[in-house]
Amino acid sequence: MERFLPNDGVPGGIAMELRNCPECGKLFAFLSRNLCPECAALEDEYVKRIQEYLDGPGGATIKEISDATEVPEEKIISLLREGRLIVRGKACLLECERCGKPIDSGRYCASCRAILANSLKGSSAVSPKPMAGEEERPQGWKKARMHTAGLSRASDR
Repeated sequence: MERFLPNDGVPGGIAMELRNCPECGKLFAFLSRNLCPECAALEDEYVKRIQEYLDGPGGATIKEISDATEVPEEKIISLLREGRLIVRGKACLLECERCGKPIDSGRYCASCRAILANSLKGSSAVSPKPMAGEEERPQGWKKARMHTAGLSRASDR
């Protein structure tokens, strides 16, 4: 990723990050969305098409939605997982990645999200493990420091 300053590098300009679009590979100035403007517009069009189809009579599978809207199935699943599409009161199109329960959007059902959140809260209370190559230190141990202020250098003598 490269950064450049607009206005010929004049200080006070806004730093912009250049990225390659993950969809088409084109270089673009990243602002907030990780897509170039053309791919972002295409994705927005996909969302509009799919949402209009979902707002109609329900009960369609992802394959049927894909065939009707001409949007790839992988893109529909991705947009559902990101929460960009709303499935209202119809059959759930996704499954929880942890337990397999049907869900409307995201990756996990409410109960699995709660379990995962609680396990993360519990793990933060545990003291960090020593890094590879470090030994376990007894409680209250302080890191030894080298004090050199009182030492004279050979050139100072």
